[in-house]
Amino acid sequence: MAWKTRRTQISNLAEGLVKAGALQFGTFTLPDGRESSYYINLRGILSYPGLYSLAVDSMSRLVSVKAPKANAICGVPISGLTLAAPVALSLKKPLTYARSSRQGGGRVVEGEVRPGWKVVVVDDLSTTGKTILASAKAVQEEGAEVTDAAVLIDRMEGARERLSKEGIALHCLTDVMELADTLFSMELIGERDLKAITKSVGGRQ
Repeated sequence: MAWKTRRTQISNLAEGLVKAGALQFGTFTLPDGRESSYYINLRGILSYPGLYSLAVDSMSRLVSVKAPKANAICGVPISGLTLAAPVALSLKKPLTYARSSRQGGGRVVEGEVRPGWKVVVVDDLSTTGKTILASAKAVQEEGAEVTDAAVLIDRMEGARERLSKEGIALHCLTDVMELADTLFSMELIGERDLKAITKSVGGRQ
């Protein structure tokens, strides 16, 4: 993708996320009890067709470039499926997902997964990589191969490293630091927010 085209894409995404309230800055307590200088919740982007379309189109392009030989898409429930389903449809690939537990002794994986298939795991965000890895392992138990995962935004909190140790490459459209830099350049956030995010991810990498 041309640099100017990608810059426009990220700018539109960053601005859309802020306007939709999907990306907020301040002081937030995360579900695990940790404090964060920003908050991302992509579940609501379905209510914004333009933003949702941009996210789906961007993810479809990312998957097609980074995992061109994938036979199927595995969405991470629940929020990951909001991107994985339209991406699978766009790329004309089977969609599957892994439930959190077995019910009635049945399979964890819903949908068809064939031994030897290359499956790419798709989620909306990556933080520690735990949920992505759980889905990947469930698919691998069915005999498929998972060497790639794709997310819209990487929170830069260890997911890439964790997945890499398991032989899975993490591909992200963007990360929280790039979004913050973009919003700062557009004067949509101030220097205080930018510095807080830079500190939260351990500095510029």
